[in-house]
Amino acid sequence: MTFRWRLTVTYAALLGLMLLIAGSLSYLALRTTLYSGLDDGLRAVARQQVAQRARVNNEPPADVRAVLDALHRQQPTRLTEFDAQGREAGSGPSRVGFVPQAGISQVGTERVFMLNTPTGWMQASRSDEEVRSALWRILRLELLGAPLMLLLALGLGYVLADRALEPVDQVSDLAARIARGGHPGERVPQAPGGDELARLTRTINDMLSRLDAQLTRERLFAHASGHELRTPISVIRAATSLALEQPRTPEEYRATLWQVRDVSEDMSALIGRLMALAQAVRPASQQPVNLADITLMVSELHAAEAQEKHIHLQVSANDAETSGDFESLVLAAGNLVQNAIKYSPPGSTVHVSCELGVVSACLTVLDPGPGIPGEDLLRLTQPFQRGTHTLGLSGAGLGLALVEAIVEAHGGRLSLTNRPEQGLRAELLLPRADRQRRSERSAAR
Repeated sequence: MTFRWRLTVTYAALLGLMLLIAGSLSYLALRTTLYSGLDDGLRAVARQQVAQRARVNNEPPADVRAVLDALHRQQPTRLTEFDAQGREAGSGPSRVGFVPQAGISQVGTERVFMLNTPTGWMQASRSDEEVRSALWRILRLELLGAPLMLLLALGLGYVLADRALEPVDQVSDLAARIARGGHPGERVPQAPGGDELARLTRTINDMLSRLDAQLTRERLFAHASGHELRTPISVIRAATSLALEQPRTPEEYRATLWQVRDVSEDMSALIGRLMALAQAVRPASQQPVNLADITLMVSELHAAEAQEKHIHLQVSANDAETSGDFESLVLAAGNLVQNAIKYSPPGSTVHVSCELGVVSACLTVLDPGPGIPGEDLLRLTQPFQRGTHTLGLSGAGLGLALVEAIVEAHGGRLSLTNRPEQGLRAELLLPRADRQRRSERSAAR
């Protein structure tokens, strides 16, 4: 059975139970009302007859009494007077006999009311056939109407369930097409409103957009990696082939081996950065991290490099609590400091600081270098993309791409802006630890 039918049958079963309860209660309420009206009529007739007998002390003549009895027998309500011993003393005859019990009682098909009087008893009785007939008509109407209402509800419920679950079908069909073709470029039609299905379609489309971007990035990454690795491999093959063409002097062989070693070291460094970039896109481990510790560590790691280039590192480390993987964040911050040292002129100062903002923890690196042209700001965060000021400088164009991948895996972002005076302002913006915990608790709820 499909989910639509399970949902519809469950809805119909609940509706049937509600109809059964409502019908039973309404039937009982109507039965009580009808019998209450019948009983009130019997009480009123009996009391009226007793009051009339009390006003009239003398008995009517026999012939008048016979006429009155004949008329009385034709009425639906039968009045019968009994003496204290239970013998008929007037009107009548009773259809149910003497009932030695005051109040309302049911004798067969007769509803009986017994009123105790000073001289005996006054009995008022009437058949409940009309009440039973009315109740049967109501019951028959309910028994016939309830199944029709259930059938109608079943049909309407299936239509509503089909319309409500249409976005789920679209998501399922889209997932099947993506699984067959491997192209996550399609999107689910956005469900209107702000209900659960609308949030589902938005979430699925966001997931597909991220997946599409990730796959595109991986394809470009694989293509660029192959291109970058092809060059050193070609150099190694050319150098070794040239050395093997004819006998060489030891010095020439040594020169070839040095060339192969230098190229292989560059290739090893490139492969190491590619591995780091591939691992950086994984979700970060959530451990408490203070950006002040990271700031101090990267400053110490690159102090010798800065001293070699006669660059002064000015460090300001304030407590800035966040969460994530400590080593990955050290790698990201180290790339920013290394770039700042690489592109800053000798004798200048690079500022490295961290602070806790209102919504994020921030690590900032300021350098007095040439900055980045506006058209290159977005491009340089892609793998193997280098700026126009990098001619003659070593590197494969993976540093900023690695930094952005690490920061995004931590739920933050990388901000690159040119300083008005000169140079670049690079910022790692990461969620504050307290706001991140509140966000996790809200997601858990």
